Amino acid sequence: MDIQRASTRSRRWRTLGGPLALAGLLIGLTVLAIVVLNRPPGLSSEQIWVATVSQGEIVREISATGSIVAPRLRAVTTRNAGVVEQVLVLPGDAVQPDSVLLIKSNPDLEEDLAQAAWELAATEAEQAVQQVEIENRQLDLVAQLAQAQAEYTSALIELQAQEELAQSQVFSAIEVERSRLRVEQLKRRLEAEQARLERAPEHRAAQQAATEAKLARQRDKISHLEGLIELLRVPAGSTGLIQEVNIQEGERLSAGELVARIVDPTHLIARLRVPEREAAEVQLDMPVRLELGPHLIQGQVSRIDPTARDRHIDVDVRLTSNPLPPLRPDQSIQGRLELERLDDVLFLPRPAQARQEGQRLDLFVLRPDGRRARRAQVELGRLSAREVEILGGLSAGDRVIMSDMSEFNGIDEVRLR
Repeated sequence: MDIQRASTRSRRWRTLGGPLALAGLLIGLTVLAIVVLNRPPGLSSEQIWVATVSQGEIVREISATGSIVAPRLRAVTTRNAGVVEQVLVLPGDAVQPDSVLLIKSNPDLEEDLAQAAWELAATEAEQAVQQVEIENRQLDLVAQLAQAQAEYTSALIELQAQEELAQSQVFSAIEVERSRLRVEQLKRRLEAEQARLERAPEHRAAQQAATEAKLARQRDKISHLEGLIELLRVPAGSTGLIQEVNIQEGERLSAGELVARIVDPTHLIARLRVPEREAAEVQLDMPVRLELGPHLIQGQVSRIDPTARDRHIDVDVRLTSNPLPPLRPDQSIQGRLELERLDDVLFLPRPAQARQEGQRLDLFVLRPDGRRARRAQVELGRLSAREVEILGGLSAGDRVIMSDMSEFNGIDEVRLR
């Protein structure tokens, strides 16, 4: 009986088929792994910001934040000490020069005023007594002059009689000489009394002037104290809005303490804080655009602070728009200072890593199909707040990824999903 046997070739394929298939699978997996490992990393197109390189005019500008400021500011201070009894205003209230901001009390002032009034009354009484004494003294001087005149006349008549009778030796020469000396003495007394009477008005005027000066000083003191008491009702002193009130009821204040600030709301400016490294390009009268919510306000640089504070320079902006939207002091505002206009240049929205002119940045540029992006070195030109001039590395129409790509450092190409 004949037995059928499989051919040698068939047995060989059956024996080698398994290992060959396994080897083929390993080779395929290896090739696939190499392809996958060499494929560029991918990222979602929804997570990136893409901008297009444009050519045309851009405005070089500096962006800065700031606030609305009222430069005409009045600080209201106390003229005297006292305890705050009542505060009559709050921040935001409109006031006039005679508006009362607060009322204070000061018993010491009231006591000083009463004492000064008593002293004035006493001095006025002294003045009345002094006037009577001056009149009496005037009468005494007149009487003394009349008496001196009478005595001098009597002595002179007696001397003349003795001189006539001396020839008859009725009076001795000694008696006549004694009478002559008495006449001379009485004459000098008469002259002295006349001089005292003549100078009496000057003396009286000097006394009255001294009294009037004393009275005037006391009246001024009373007027001053009355003014201080009146100032216990602290007035605003100017027209404007109350910006802040620094006191409260029951507080004891000393003279010269600040109680409130008043601003003039009709004269407002914008004060921007410009970064110190950019402030060197700011010039007076430079145009400025101010953004306040939906409102756009035009302005011009009116002052540049020469001193830096916290690495910023204060720049005052005069508001030129007419009419102005409703504004209030301390209102936050965004400003853009226009440095210059650049015509027919390549530009791109300013990347976050752009710091200075001439800087070179690595940016990812999309291929025409938009499925991949390659790394390109870009040379930057002049910087603006929102755009940057492109000097090299890009062309008009190129689409550039502007998002942060720092996680792909060292990778030259990425895929977009």
